[in-house]
Amino acid sequence: MRTNPTSLRSKRHPVLAMPWLMIVTVVSISLSSELRSTSTRVFGQDQKNEIAWLSNEALSEHNSLPISVMWRDAELKDRLMRFSQTQRVAIFLDRRIDPSTIINLTSNNVTTEQFLLEIAKQTDIGICQIENVYYLGPKKTANSLASTTESLLKVAGKFGKRTQIRWNKNESLRTESVVEPKQLLLEIAKANDIQIDGISEIPHDLWTNLDLPDSSLACRISLLLAGFDKSFQFSGTGKTIEIVDFQPPTQVTSTIGDLSDAPTVSKILRKEFKSLKFSTGRNQISITGAPELVGLAKMRSIEFQKPEMVTGSTTTFSLTTRAARGAIFATAAQRSKLKFSYDKNNPAVSKALNEPVAIQAVNVTLNRLLEMTVQGSPLTFKVTDTELMVSLK
Repeated sequence: MRTNPTSLRSKRHPVLAMPWLMIVTVVSISLSSELRSTSTRVFGQDQKNEIAWLSNEALSEHNSLPISVMWRDAELKDRLMRFSQTQRVAIFLDRRIDPSTIINLTSNNVTTEQFLLEIAKQTDIGICQIENVYYLGPKKTANSLASTTESLLKVAGKFGKRTQIRWNKNESLRTESVVEPKQLLLEIAKANDIQIDGISEIPHDLWTNLDLPDSSLACRISLLLAGFDKSFQFSGTGKTIEIVDFQPPTQVTSTIGDLSDAPTVSKILRKEFKSLKFSTGRNQISITGAPELVGLAKMRSIEFQKPEMVTGSTTTFSLTTRAARGAIFATAAQRSKLKFSYDKNNPAVSKALNEPVAIQAVNVTLNRLLEMTVQGSPLTFKVTDTELMVSLK
């Protein structure tokens, strides 16, 4: 759902992996766009380890790379936030979504958006990208949040250059201490010299470790209000906003970028969503229509993404996990395009493969990963050009 398509393909940085098991192809990405030219405002205590979130072209480049993920009995929010931090992809989970939802999934050679889409499908929620943040929440909100924020930015421009600059100004937002959203909104308002009417509409709640990348003031406030099913509108001269109920527009326009074959994808979507209007370019599609249908079309388009496989890249593995040896062997073999085989009739082999092993590794070779996996077990392994074979020593 990248709304800022780019054709840039430059030097790349390694992509880090994440538990339960994530294996990635290590390539390099240009992070020149990550250099912060904007200020960072911290509410609460200073955060010691600031995350250099991917944004703009770097975020788009990252999403073109393949990742493989296996989660077993993973609590949604905890695992999702760890994924977010290690991948440096900002994810905002709506407060209305049960954070303890258990997720089980295996995704191989998919984009980040395809991985997030699988989570959305399992939990029956929506997903959208709003500036440099991926939002996961109720479908009603996800289908309209980005468009609503864009509309608010257009309205801000009508109040003059100064108001337009204020609402488009990019800043990150971080909190480490526990904060109350209502108080946080008031602090943001004070820092940006605006007034908020209707703040009493926001009930008491407590949040912690909020961390948003550089984004417009409109985006930050929209995300904070979304979980309360609220939005805002301008009043007076544009220095005052009023909190109102979130009302999806009757029609939205959304652009899907970085498609390898936009004309083909557009043709498929036109057949499935006949009431929507499409405008197709070489690598992007603009869709106009009812928010719910546009949201479905966007989610459908994610399924057609093809991760970029970089010729000549070195395949390495990064993971922090406690998983059954067999699961690690199987996923490593699949990622390396090898057949995984073992003696299924030998109970000693089966027992060892079912035993969990704790592994922490960063950018290790396949052989090193396998050595770490068999350590402390009666197993050994052999790798050929086509097969990974596990047996007793």
